[in-house]
Amino acid sequence: MSNVNSYDKAHELARAITKSEPYLNYCQAKKEVEKNPEWTSKLLELRQRQAEFNRAQILGNDIPKETVQELSLEFAHINQIKEIAEFFRAETAFVQMFNDIQEIINKAIESGLEA
Repeated sequence: MSNVNSYDKAHELARAITKSEPYLNYCQAKKEVEKNPEWTSKLLELRQRQAEFNRAQILGNDIPKETVQELSLEFAHINQIKEIAEFFRAETAFVQMFNDIQEIINKAIESGLEA
């Protein structure tokens, strides 16, 4: 049995994540967007529409082609705002890092269960 304290390691990982470049860039980009209430509102509206779209897809509902086009145009339009485009880029990088970390943990747990 190892003397490794999983909780201590989890706190260490949390500190590493919150000091990472992807996380810090994401926080900074989020702050820049939040300085402008109109941008924040547009972003929230887009996220709401995306969530509704995703829910409809998961439920197997037919989604009108116009809805897909409208959502794509809305995203393209909002993405023309430099600060929002940077927010999306930073968010994507952070989410990718976070997903990679989860995958590493999941693989380790799965391999331990197979042994």
